[in-house]
Amino acid sequence: MTSTPIPQDPNDTRGPRVATVVWGLVVTALGVGVIALATGSTIDFGLAAIVLLAGAGVALLIGSLTAGLRRGRPPTS
Repeated sequence: MTSTPIPQDPNDTRGPRVATVVWGLVVTALGVGVIALATGSTIDFGLAAIVLLAGAGVALLIGSLTAGLRRGRPPTS
């Protein structure tokens, strides 16, 4: 028994998911923090965690709202 692949729509121009981009930014910010610590900087970890989580939350909300608005529009072709 073989499974046939589902054909993909060539007009499907969706980019990366919002959550993927946000997690990439979070990991990048953590990497920058590690580099800053390695160079001798001091970081307030409590404040950094609050800012990082708040920024990620706002980015997820804005991204999901804009994606929902974009999905609700009829195609323009």
